Amino acid sequence: MPNDSLIHADIFFFISTIALILISAAVVITAGYVIRTLSDIREIVSRWKEENENIIRDTRDLRTAMRSEGVKWKFIADKIAAFFEHILSIQHKPAKKITKKK
Repeated sequence: MPNDSLIHADIFFFISTIALILISAAVVITAGYVIRTLSDIREIVSRWKEENENIIRDTRDLRTAMRSEGVKWKFIADKIAAFFEHILSIQHKPAKKITKKK
């Protein structure tokens, strides 16, 4: 009977080792995905910062041009109104219904 307890202990440690290996593999795979995702987020944030700088630069250029050239407010207002009219006038075409021919 003393050998039975050793066999049970061996089975327990074998199963525990397999479980530890599987859990470790899952943690390593998950860590890889997390690192890749964080890298992508870092790249997106970097591009976002660049675009924000471009927007700030463009806004400064526009303000400088408006001050130096004198603004024709009617022209600007007409362009903005035309833009919004164009956006609002876009209509989605309804999907065609499929009919069976008899």
